[in-house]
Amino acid sequence: MKKLGSWFVPYLMGLLIAIEGAALMVLSRRVEFVDVLVLDQMLVMVLGVVFFVLGMLLFVPLFPQWQGKVSENILKKVQLSAAVAVLIISLIFLLIAAPAIVGDVGEIGKQWVVLVASEMFLLGILAFVFLYYEPLANRRMAWLEWLGMFAACLVITEGAVIFGLRGNLNIHGEMHVGSEFMILIGIILIALGIFEMMIFNRRREGESEKTIKIVDWAGLAVSLAIGVIGLIALVVATSITLDGHTLGIMWLVVGGLQLALLGALLNYTQALVGGREGWNMDLGLITTIVLLIMIPIAALL
Repeated sequence: MKKLGSWFVPYLMGLLIAIEGAALMVLSRRVEFVDVLVLDQMLVMVLGVVFFVLGMLLFVPLFPQWQGKVSENILKKVQLSAAVAVLIISLIFLLIAAPAIVGDVGEIGKQWVVLVASEMFLLGILAFVFLYYEPLANRRMAWLEWLGMFAACLVITEGAVIFGLRGNLNIHGEMHVGSEFMILIGIILIALGIFEMMIFNRRREGESEKTIKIVDWAGLAVSLAIGVIGLIALVVATSITLDGHTLGIMWLVVGGLQLALLGALLNYTQALVGGREGWNMDLGLITTIVLLIMIPIAALL
């Protein structure tokens, strides 16, 4: 069966990764991550070449000279290896994230370094996930499942962003916490996103009714937790100071709004794709509506 809504994702991600690699080669400059690492212009150019090659490797099944000569299994392993490599490189930059001094451009804040690394992380995880994904037979349900898995990838990426931004955080007038708090929230969101992905990518054939019910209730709880974290962020939204650098209110507003919407979306798609029945179905739809209603209320509080 043709992969509805998913067959093109690895190729699209490969194209975007290759474009970013080419841009990195053309615009290469000496980059100094303050107190962490220095990359001279040649290393930055090499990094661009690596990303370009990895992006192209996601296209290997389309290369005519390989079609019929190399097994599909080997080509898929090449694609998976490329996606994993992109994930690993982006994770390394999230781990060493720091303000950067870029050649003649000047200093770039840590938040922008994290966003660039997490954007590459998102491309890698989308390519990886949809290389494994097999769609449902029902076209409408397949699209809903595709949407749910995409939302789960966004949750994981937001967790990676928060992890990369880790530092002494002062939410003005609300709370003052250390880097451990941001690390914990980031890891929690990554774990919740992975769990959501596992729910959408599971197949129910052969599973007991009890197992299916447990997974359904767990999915309801996880999507609700994601939405509640987003609502809390909206309630406390104000300007923040991160490691001595002041950031505007929009950082918390955008992050909280995204999580709240993703929680509602995950809840709704799970309820329909999973074919929930009875109270599980009713609560899934009710909590989706409640989360959507609470978003503007939380933003105004």
